[in-house]
Amino acid sequence: MEYGTNKPVIYLNKEILNGKEVVKLYCKMNDKIAVRIRNSNWIRFSIDLRAYCMTYTEKNVAIFKEFFSDIAIVSTKYLYYSTDNQPKVSPINIGIDNYGRKALVKRPKTDMITLFPYEHKGMKLIGFKQIFPKNEFDKIRSDKPFFWNKEMKIWQFNAGRGSFLKALGFLLPQYIVKINSDLNISDLTIKQMLLEQSYEKGKDFKSCPMTFLEYMQLHNYSSSTLSTYYNLILRYLNTLKGHTLEQINNFGVSEIDTYHKSWIQASSPSASLINQSVTSIKLYYKVMSNKEIDLQAIHRPMRNKTLPNVYSREEIRKIIKSINNLKHRTMIFLIYSAGLRISELINMRVEDIMVDRKMVLIRRSKGRKDRYSTLADSALEMLTRYIIQSKPTNYLFEGQFGGQYSSTSIRNVLHAAKKKAGVRTMGSVHTLRHSFATHLLENGTDLRYIQELLGHNSSKTTEIYTHVSTLNISKITSPGDLINL
Repeated sequence: MEYGTNKPVIYLNKEILNGKEVVKLYCKMNDKIAVRIRNSNWIRFSIDLRAYCMTYTEKNVAIFKEFFSDIAIVSTKYLYYSTDNQPKVSPINIGIDNYGRKALVKRPKTDMITLFPYEHKGMKLIGFKQIFPKNEFDKIRSDKPFFWNKEMKIWQFNAGRGSFLKALGFLLPQYIVKINSDLNISDLTIKQMLLEQSYEKGKDFKSCPMTFLEYMQLHNYSSSTLSTYYNLILRYLNTLKGHTLEQINNFGVSEIDTYHKSWIQASSPSASLINQSVTSIKLYYKVMSNKEIDLQAIHRPMRNKTLPNVYSREEIRKIIKSINNLKHRTMIFLIYSAGLRISELINMRVEDIMVDRKMVLIRRSKGRKDRYSTLADSALEMLTRYIIQSKPTNYLFEGQFGGQYSSTSIRNVLHAAKKKAGVRTMGSVHTLRHSFATHLLENGTDLRYIQELLGHNSSKTTEIYTHVSTLNISKITSPGDLINL
């Protein structure tokens, strides 16, 4: 568009880039404008905005107008035009309006307190750090659920069941209580309190029967599986308003199907979540009613056959290089180079690193199996420097107070590293494990060996990486390349 002259028009539009105001340039580029921009070190091309831009100030806009006045018309017509005034497409699900809305109500967000075990002067204690407001501090002094250790500057109480219950009685109404991985809770009353702490408990709230918890503990279910099943059963029990536990325990396939159909119509949960719910409910009825629910009779949604995201080798290199902290860099690189799950890394101990054999021992991984994985020379060198510097005593990577390192902290390390490295591929810490398998396959490693390194029970699970690998696909000539445009 031109304003009655032969000069092209450069439109200016203000945007936000990395928290700062910039001015984006819109124009039909010609040689004169391109040369003028290249000779202006205050105008830069932004990959995020996919346009040339400059820092926004009224002075910069005035200078720009004057600088380009001889070769173009500079228009500020859209300088303050905002796309915020335009409707933006946002995902919305239209379903059953009221189904399950009040089944389980989450508590409002509150502070989190982490309890950790330690020994002090021969006593086994539980400690935590927290700054309490004055009204709570006065109650602590009168009720004495725990005591202030001036020397260590932490709150503490004896590591006994009675003291623990008293401390939880004070903390749970106001805080979310997290348990350090070295603090093992085997008492089912305490475990149930912790599992249900995230929900509001009205008069109609139904707790999951203790018998169900006892069964899972007796059969050595992992803590993550126990928590998942327990929460799914809580949802099931509390969605069925107006029914007693005795009535629910006598339900059959028809009622279970109706529950899941209504859930799907209300909020479109993932197929994986519905399948987990079916499995947990089947186990619940086996335990509570001594009857087998016919799995073939219960409708299960078809699983989505999605492919995992994978970082390229260059993206892995950029991520690792962007991490300056040796401990953080070693953790991320070890996950990738040995194909570890995040839980396997935080459970790893110093003695699990087999320097002479260039291997790592992964104990009690998924399915409670031990396995070995390879240890790259570069990873071994990095680990050696880290161990000399940090001197871990128990776990290979220890937290602030000893014990396991936090999985959340590892996720935060990767997120920060990706942002710093400019890696925009969608993915998490687990994507490093997918990348390990895919890169091994592309490097010619037999699928059977990859299965062993990953600890998969079935080769079918490992075969997904044959679909992820782009080594052979990248060699195919697209028919689009055969058309001369």
